[in-house]
Amino acid sequence: GLIGHLADALQARLEPSAALDPVTPDGFAAACRQQAAERVQRNPNRADCALDLAFCYLREGQTSKARDGFLAVTRLEPGNLVARLAAACCLEQLGLLNEAIDQLIVAADLEPSDAAIQYAIGYCRERQGRPHDAVNHYQQAIRLCPRLRNARERLAAIQIVQGDLEDAIEQYQELLIEEPGDVDLHLTLANLLLRVEDCLGAIGEYERALTIEPDNWQARNDLVETLEQAGLIQEAIDQLHRMASQQPEFPDNHLRLGDLYVKLGQDDSALREYLQAVEIHPEFLEANVKIGTQYLRAGKYADAASWFSRAIEINDRLLTAYVGLSVSQHEAGRGDEALSSLDLAASIEPNSTLLYSEMARLQLKNAVQHEVEQYLEIGPGVDVAAPPAPPVEDLIEAQIERHRRFVSERPNHPDAHYRLGLLLRQRGLLDEALVHFRRAVEINPSYTKALVKLGLALHEAGRTDEAIDTLGRALDLHPEYVDLHYRLGVLFADRLQFEMAVEHFERAVAGNPANLEWRENLAVALENLGLIDRARAMCHRICEAAPQSPEADRAQEAINRY
Repeated sequence: GLIGHLADALQARLEPSAALDPVTPDGFAAACRQQAAERVQRNPNRADCALDLAFCYLREGQTSKARDGFLAVTRLEPGNLVARLAAACCLEQLGLLNEAIDQLIVAADLEPSDAAIQYAIGYCRERQGRPHDAVNHYQQAIRLCPRLRNARERLAAIQIVQGDLEDAIEQYQELLIEEPGDVDLHLTLANLLLRVEDCLGAIGEYERALTIEPDNWQARNDLVETLEQAGLIQEAIDQLHRMASQQPEFPDNHLRLGDLYVKLGQDDSALREYLQAVEIHPEFLEANVKIGTQYLRAGKYADAASWFSRAIEINDRLLTAYVGLSVSQHEAGRGDEALSSLDLAASIEPNSTLLYSEMARLQLKNAVQHEVEQYLEIGPGVDVAAPPAPPVEDLIEAQIERHRRFVSERPNHPDAHYRLGLLLRQRGLLDEALVHFRRAVEINPSYTKALVKLGLALHEAGRTDEAIDTLGRALDLHPEYVDLHYRLGVLFADRLQFEMAVEHFERAVAGNPANLEWRENLAVALENLGLIDRARAMCHRICEAAPQSPEADRAQEAINRY
């Protein structure tokens, strides 16, 4: 509030008066107030005694009593500047802005050269929703003290809201004259310059910020985006390479490098960066898709189809994670959260079908190219332009008809029903898709992927209870759900929902007892639930399983702590 802005003017009086006797920390505030009250009682017409008592109330947070005390001082001594300012702070804190401004106007008459008072009036006017009046007082404060940072920043904030970006830029340029080493000022100015499409000016500010603070990741990231926006792609690549060398564990930097190399038409370099991203994080869905796209651009359709196939698997695993989370939330009685997670699963599920369609199209192109090579008796090392494949929509229709014929000929083939269900969902034929997903599960009750797709299709059809039940069956069957239980345990632990965390950690540990990290996290979750005996027992098992491991060292520390 206002007291924060006027702290310098009031700081000397926020400490107990020298007239008050020293007291022990116990009962300090009450003792100070009692002494001050006794002095006022003995000297009812002394303004300094009344001021001490008012500040005692202010220190204790008794704002109304402090206000009354400061106003009493102004009646005893109308020219007391400190009492006027302190009264204004109390009135502002109580929401009495007009009365606070009245006190500040008197204070400004008493000290017309004080920029802080003009700023305080502007601050109250801004709180009243009167930005025009606030601007006048902020400008007056700046005339009295050009280096007053908070006045320039508030003035710039109003100008930004009003669309006066050039004037706001001028305020920050003036601040940087006084404080050229302030990184935040350079970054704010850079962002404002971007808003007026002065990319080169923004680049200069980002570079100056990085000269001051070379490890400022956000500044370098913003600089890369600005260089790209300005069309300076090679310069953006150079900055990103610096980021990648400083943060070798971040695959996103390599993905962005790949995208920039694509813009320059340097496909080999782009492919190298995408592959590096996948080497760091093999489950990076977007990088896998872009590798497939690069092979597609190069006409290597078999390689492209292979990478799209990997992307489908990753997307399905991500889908499975959301499904598991939804089922767990449903079991915990958190129905709304379960539905939200299910909606997320449903939103990413179509990616698999789209990738599947593209993979089928590429496989078709590869087959046609192979036939052309055989017909012309050309070796596989020679590039041959294959005829264009049909559009995806036509391909899906043709695939649906082919799968329908196959299913009619082999009605007990679960994979055929599953793939037909996928294609039907892609075309919006949900009821028919449900029939084939159900048939796939009837033929093979442990067909996890079909159960997941059936559950999501039921959710899409508005049959949520059936969907949750079906997805729960998938959760019990999926061979990789041990890892999923661990990840769910981490998620619940991060949310401080330790009971659910323990449940999932225990399932994960039961499926993979050798994983010390999982055991360690289970012990921590048990400790947070107050189950110290069980946590201690788990720590002992860690020490017995791998006595020389870092996990055992931490477990022993926990045992000593218990």
